[in-house]
Amino acid sequence: MPVQKLFAIKEFCLHHNVSNDFINELHHNEIIELITVKRTRFIAEKNLHTLEKIVRLHNDLQVNIEGIETILHLLASLEKKETEIYTLRNQLEFYTISASK
Repeated sequence: MPVQKLFAIKEFCLHHNVSNDFINELHHNEIIELITVKRTRFIAEKNLHTLEKIVRLHNDLQVNIEGIETILHLLASLEKKETEIYTLRNQLEFYTISASK
């Protein structure tokens, strides 16, 4: 099992000037996943980028929790559609090349 790098939420909050309550609310609404080790909360490195994006939306654009949920859902949907388009383009290119031979 690969070792997972963790970042302390307390340090994250200090560095990004965000309250622990905000992080708790994100976790309560299942927007982010926190890991607790010996009463200290952490976030996995793989989720750090998402949390930083959420903090920017909240701090810079004053987006509330519900808005953040909506934005993240739309971004995930858009990413899924982009992947689908990429796959379909590759298939189209394959069949176009096959047909021209």
